[in-house]
Amino acid sequence: MDAKITGKLINSRRKEKGLTQIQLAEILNVSNRAVSKWENGDGFPDITLLPDISKALEISIDELLTGVKPEPVLQVAENNANKKDKLLNDFKIFFVGSLFFSIFAALLGGITELYCIWAFPILFYTHWEIMFAAVSLVALAASGLIFVVGITRLHLAFSKKEIIKLTAKKCLIIASISILFPLTFLARIIDFSRWGNYTLYIMIVISAAVVFVIIKMYKKLKGNKNEKSDKSN
Repeated sequence: MDAKITGKLINSRRKEKGLTQIQLAEILNVSNRAVSKWENGDGFPDITLLPDISKALEISIDELLTGVKPEPVLQVAENNANKKDKLLNDFKIFFVGSLFFSIFAALLGGITELYCIWAFPILFYTHWEIMFAAVSLVALAASGLIFVVGITRLHLAFSKKEIIKLTAKKCLIIASISILFPLTFLARIIDFSRWGNYTLYIMIVISAAVVFVIIKMYKKLKGNKNEKSDKSN
């Protein structure tokens, strides 16, 4: 307890109530000299007087003891809502950035590897294939890092369930695009002399499996969302 801080609070509340030191002293059955000492921080009210002071000034005893007004609940709720809105806007920016890098990696790396599959039988036959593959890999890493940072920031104001609900579909979108370069790169490193014409079939099966998993996950998320909405109704 700080007598000076409490004194300032008593002084400000007394003036807000339109009371003089004498009037407050009469209400509390103390001398105006005692009130003056409290407000100057030269003394602290007797603990038995705290309920009466609290009632007279319409403040809580906790406020008297700490000298600090509690923030209104409504204000806290508004601040929390504003914080959530800001974090959501930030997450959208992170998602767009992640989406840009994933599309960039899919186009640059995917087209490069598909062309090299057709044109060159040996992996990394040209220096530009190595360079484009490396750039695409860095872009994929940047995409994943940006998206993870965006999700991590949501933990500042959202629960785990809320975060999953907000990010699940966007995560599937990023994963669907990001998988294109690894798939084409996998096709590139497959030994053609060993697998021959089966290379194309292998890649089709892998691609179909990836698409199937993504569709199943999307349907599951959509089903959970519809189930929750039916329960709420």
